[in-house]
Amino acid sequence: MKLKKFMKTIGVIFGVLLLSVTLSACGKSSNAVKPYRIGVLRINDNIPLYVGEAEDFFKKEGVPIEIVEFNSTVDQQNAMEAGELDGVTTDLIVGALFKKGNCDVRAVATCLGATQEEGRFLVVSSPKSNLVDPKDLPHKPLAIAENTMMEYLVDQYSKELGMDPKDLQKVQFPKLLLRLESVLAGKDIQAAILPDPLAEIAVKNGAHVLIDDTKLKENYSQSVLLLSEKRIKEDKEGVHKFLTAYQKAEKALNENPDKYKDLAIEKANIPSQLANDYKVPHFTPQALPSEKDVERIMNWMLEKKLLDKPYSYEEMVYNGF
Repeated sequence: MKLKKFMKTIGVIFGVLLLSVTLSACGKSSNAVKPYRIGVLRINDNIPLYVGEAEDFFKKEGVPIEIVEFNSTVDQQNAMEAGELDGVTTDLIVGALFKKGNCDVRAVATCLGATQEEGRFLVVSSPKSNLVDPKDLPHKPLAIAENTMMEYLVDQYSKELGMDPKDLQKVQFPKLLLRLESVLAGKDIQAAILPDPLAEIAVKNGAHVLIDDTKLKENYSQSVLLLSEKRIKEDKEGVHKFLTAYQKAEKALNENPDKYKDLAIEKANIPSQLANDYKVPHFTPQALPSEKDVERIMNWMLEKKLLDKPYSYEEMVYNGF
């Protein structure tokens, strides 16, 4: 009888322990932090994300990150709209179009472009062209990507330089590599807008620099990190920690760019002919788009009939720092 009673007691204790372990495991599962899935293209703008991942800055803040690489902006945007991502690096024009399509997002950080020196764009002409002055751009074939940041930029550049954007002969060349090849060939187009490092390749191959946006009076080009409104509302503390880690990565890059040069060359897909002279970009920590930036982009999108109504600064930008 004593043995039977003893075994019964052991059974109860074992059952309690098993239940405790099960509940504990369930608790851990429900409290596990969902990784931030960020969709990126292999360009300069995303280097801080890779540095933060390599240095475990995100993990140390308790906000794991999963960087999802895409080969095209279309695939990146489709994944975001399908709810497969928590965020993307892109620009405010794409952000507004996301919102229009019921994919509610807000910019939580400026990637490149907080200062005029960051994220350079050039308008270049073919080495075979006699087009060497920006004032001669009107009515000459100029390669852009319609209804994108590229078209917005050439419109703003032309206004600052005293030209009417309506006089620009814009030619649709959405693929950057094809645009580069075509402007160097000088057959179908005479000029093109290109971001670095493709702009630098064009210049090294004899293209004429018509407009360097780092030398204009105004700063027009910014890339941004967008997060879904759902993630922001559900996890404001987590968003703050995510941005803290992102800031640490930017500071680490700025303080020791040579340490991360090889990583940057790999992740930003820098061509081999530029690798030796490549300089890791500077990133401005804790930067957000200004109200002026947002208003100017909203006005342009309304003029282009890309939006039916403008979005306010608060609808477009979230300050989670």
